[in-house]
Amino acid sequence: MNNFKKAAVALSLATILTGCGGAKGPGTAKDGNEAKIETASMKLVTAVESANYKLVSTEELKNWIDNKEDMIVIDTMPADSYNKNRIPGAVNAELPVKMEDVTPEQKEAFVKALGEDKDKKIVIYCGFVGCERSHVGGLIAEEEGFTNVYRQPGGIIAWIDAGYTTEK
Repeated sequence: MNNFKKAAVALSLATILTGCGGAKGPGTAKDGNEAKIETASMKLVTAVESANYKLVSTEELKNWIDNKEDMIVIDTMPADSYNKNRIPGAVNAELPVKMEDVTPEQKEAFVKALGEDKDKKIVIYCGFVGCERSHVGGLIAEEEGFTNVYRQPGGIIAWIDAGYTTEK
């Protein structure tokens, strides 16, 4: 794993695994089940190691949106979830949680959402850290030759937990 990717994974894990203020006891899990946090973290590390996309924290994505960065934000959740709450400005292109389950229609719709500019900043998210729809999106973007792809691993749940405004 290259140094940038190691730093991105370390930063992501630090974000996930620090800040015990909301936990019932020692640890990061609000419900006290640290094993679930560890499982999701390890799944994230494995996914990032297998891909060429970068990670962006919820806070950094919020800064990009506030600064009106030129980017495409893609929500990979089913349409009903997207319609309930989404990151402002996000477009919807539903994907499954496993690459082998992507239908040709889903891939076509996702690629269309990416646009034509292979160098444009693309941010992909799904529901929460343990969800891998955004990972599938990152892999498809990579296959299609996009070079500036980010995955926001906390998804809409982290966005809401941070107290940020959503669109409906």
